[in-house]
Amino acid sequence: MRRNARARILAGVVGLALLVGVGSSPAVQMTDAAFTDSEYATGSFTAATLATPVVTSCTVTSFLGTFTGFTITWTSPYPKAQQRFSINNVVVDNNANVTQTGSGPYTFSSTISSGLLNTLLGSLLGSTNAVKVEATYTGTSWASTPATRSLSVGGLLGLGGNNTCT
Repeated sequence: MRRNARARILAGVVGLALLVGVGSSPAVQMTDAAFTDSEYATGSFTAATLATPVVTSCTVTSFLGTFTGFTITWTSPYPKAQQRFSINNVVVDNNANVTQTGSGPYTFSSTISSGLLNTLLGSLLGSTNAVKVEATYTGTSWASTPATRSLSVGGLLGLGGNNTCT
């Protein structure tokens, strides 16, 4: 029984020491959390932009008033891989239909026949078509402001209007 009494006394002393230690410890200090701080910072930045290509010419070819094709020429500081040429939002294959000259700024040219246009877009008789070229940033959806022209195709023998690219 003496062992049990000693164990109880020892447990009581340890418990009492624990209570005295907790009671005599200092109070928890208040802190300012970072998310409640009223300080802030300001700054300015400018987003990067791509230069808009410049269309230097857009000419239509006709035979007896019937549209046979057109040629568009433009300049851009970016190489061919960063050019997107489209007609009515249908992208034209740059590798097969666009030539590049120069070493920056570059000059690009594309001659599109009426047959290729009919393949890309269907019948063009008596239609007006949006032609645009824009610079893109490879691997992203970034694109410059497009340079646009309006390609008007008259009917057979020019009866549906003039063939123009303006």
